[in-house]
Amino acid sequence: MRSIHDPSDAQARSQPRRTRPIVAIVVVAALLGALVWAVLAWQNRSDPETAEQQPAPPTATAEPEPEPVCRAEGEFVAGFMSPQADDADTAALLDQMHTDAVTFGGRIEPIEADHYPEEVAEAIGDRQAYEYTVTMNWQDIDLDDTDQRIQHSDTEYGLIQATDDAVVVTESTNGADVFHSLTRVAAQRETQAYIGLPVPQMRTSGETWLPDNSYAQVIDAFNTKFVDAYHQRGADGFYLAMEMPLTDADHWNPVTDYYARQTELINSIAPDTTVLISPYLEGRENRETISPETAAAGYQKLLDLDNGTHILVSPQDGVGVGTTALDADESAEHTVTVEDYFAVLHETNPDRLYVTIEAMHPGGGSPDTREPTTRDRVEDQLDATAPYVQGAIGFQWSGPTAMTELDHIGDGACAAGPGQLN
Repeated sequence: MRSIHDPSDAQARSQPRRTRPIVAIVVVAALLGALVWAVLAWQNRSDPETAEQQPAPPTATAEPEPEPVCRAEGEFVAGFMSPQADDADTAALLDQMHTDAVTFGGRIEPIEADHYPEEVAEAIGDRQAYEYTVTMNWQDIDLDDTDQRIQHSDTEYGLIQATDDAVVVTESTNGADVFHSLTRVAAQRETQAYIGLPVPQMRTSGETWLPDNSYAQVIDAFNTKFVDAYHQRGADGFYLAMEMPLTDADHWNPVTDYYARQTELINSIAPDTTVLISPYLEGRENRETISPETAAAGYQKLLDLDNGTHILVSPQDGVGVGTTALDADESAEHTVTVEDYFAVLHETNPDRLYVTIEAMHPGGGSPDTREPTTRDRVEDQLDATAPYVQGAIGFQWSGPTAMTELDHIGDGACAAGPGQLN
């Protein structure tokens, strides 16, 4: 046993007292190092140049938009639309349609000269004034000596001599011309543009569903200059916007007379130009039902009005306003279906036959009211007529029930692409 006075024992007791200062120094050094590191890290985060050097955290890749899908056999080759004064707005609509474009037609209506600014009224003088209801200018168009362009503030008025005692007045504010916007934009996209011809007002009494042809000379004189202007601006064809049922009944001769006069003047300016007509059908039992045979005779009558032009007939399918129904509807109200009509029309002449798809739904208990339709319904309409027609024209890409609102269809599904209406 060692004595308590053994030197080795004293050395062992003194060892802890020497290590405590060393441990304290190490701890203090570690704390100082951590503090320095924290300060440097904070500075690096605060320094923009240093921050830019830090790798960015990974971001999630956005999922691509799904491609529009068409589940129907038929395709849209054109659409009724309303071009805008701004080319960018017109282009946006064309890009969404991805088809050829057809415009509606404006009216030529009597108007009092004092409706216009004083200098315009003075230029009209004692002549009967008529108003063309769509924005139009005559820039870069050679006018006759009897025609005038009058600038008043930001509006250009065109005074187009129609007869010795009548003048048609056009208006354009800030250079706007919606149909010229369409022909410009269509040319950039190799899309065809069909311009709606002006029509007269309807009769104000008696048979108010028929046109007022009392000033037919005024209509024809103005339309001759109208066709020439838009032919120069690149229109691919024209749409005869006056409507009638698909029949050969003489009662509707005031409309077919208008058609014949227009095709004659169109052909005198641009021979073999395509002209589109879109009559309507009536298959309800409790109305003046159009039989398939009558529709076929009416179709042939329209084709015979060509006068050298290339007429295409695109009957309105009637589904959107309830005047017809599809076979699949099994409607007790309709005695003739869409398929019944188009099968017979196809037998008459398949090459000039198209269909105007009414992309809407009858609502409010009346065929005169409209409600939004669905993608499924439009595809059913396309399928019903696909075996018989050259293609479909969508009605319409403007208004409260515009086709732009339909899933897939509104994004260009079922579109055949430009240059297909011919």
